[in-house]
Amino acid sequence: MPTRPEDVMRLLTDARPGRLDPDGRPDAANYTTQSIPRRRSVPRRLILAAALPAVAAATAAAVVLTAGGTDPAPAPSGLGGAPGGSGAAAAPGSARELLLVAAAQTDASATATSGRYWVRVQEHGERKEVGRYGIASRLLIERWLATAAGDPNVEVYQDLGAAPVTAADEAAWKADGSPQQWTETGPKGTTPIVRTTAAGPRQVRAVRGSLPMMIAGLQVTAADLAGLPSEPGALKSWLTARLPQHADGDLFYAGRDLVAELPVSAAVRAAAYRMLADLSGVDFLGVVQDRQGRSGLAVAFTRRGDGGWGQQRLIVDPGTGRALAQESWFLGSAATPTALGTLMSWTVHVRAGFTDDAAPTA
Repeated sequence: MPTRPEDVMRLLTDARPGRLDPDGRPDAANYTTQSIPRRRSVPRRLILAAALPAVAAATAAAVVLTAGGTDPAPAPSGLGGAPGGSGAAAAPGSARELLLVAAAQTDASATATSGRYWVRVQEHGERKEVGRYGIASRLLIERWLATAAGDPNVEVYQDLGAAPVTAADEAAWKADGSPQQWTETGPKGTTPIVRTTAAGPRQVRAVRGSLPMMIAGLQVTAADLAGLPSEPGALKSWLTARLPQHADGDLFYAGRDLVAELPVSAAVRAAAYRMLADLSGVDFLGVVQDRQGRSGLAVAFTRRGDGGWGQQRLIVDPGTGRALAQESWFLGSAATPTALGTLMSWTVHVRAGFTDDAAPTA
């Protein structure tokens, strides 16, 4: 686990955002790790089938924000019976129905539109193949984006510790002696990263300057976000004119970023949901749980890349219209995708919204 600030910042800077995850499985030959079992004196060489964490966007500095933000994170509404917890309304039965319900809930939300900071708290994770099982490499990233030029941006990050990803991974991990530590080696000239099951220290960094923000790989400014159209057709046209590629898959990533990642107004988020509802190739997955165990309904876009079939998922609480999580899955390299896939990386949206609180300093 990296403990020096420069090691952690290198991790964050070099990481690919989840929205740019490859459609296929990364090359297993790129990285190796050494397992240090709890009850063994001789370490073993193990293989990692994933690259450096695709868990965070690059670090950056202050920006003046004028757009609205997403709601502070309430507890997601229950999905027993009808999603949204009403018990009376019929649960959405298709991707289009879910996305239109989410848009209506977003329209109706009472969202704060100003504050000293816009705060976003996320948990990022990535699966690492370690021998016969996978471990989850997890980071908590908290961003305080200043709305006035006199305040710095603040980023807080914490390594949450590694753990087996699934129940099957946990069983294999226990059979392997329950190792508590692994060493990941990267490209020549980089410092090896030691990952352990223990959480690392909470680290705070204040930065000044401009902060890059991305929509489906397109860098945008706070002024761009403030001027986004709030009508779905106009929003699609705005994105189509700017994205290098504007197939439905790229528009799905763009819509997902707008509803889940960026400080845009509720009207723009609702428009993004409605744009997603009109895209072809968006599938309905029904009730799922995110990595924190919260229930929601999921939609997905699947396409084939050089390495195989990849699927991007968006998990939504239909009772509030809030995006709970986004996930990247590998569905195999055969001619057709498998029904069951492997979760490769994820972002859990813990909370986001405006606040007048002072940013943390330590």
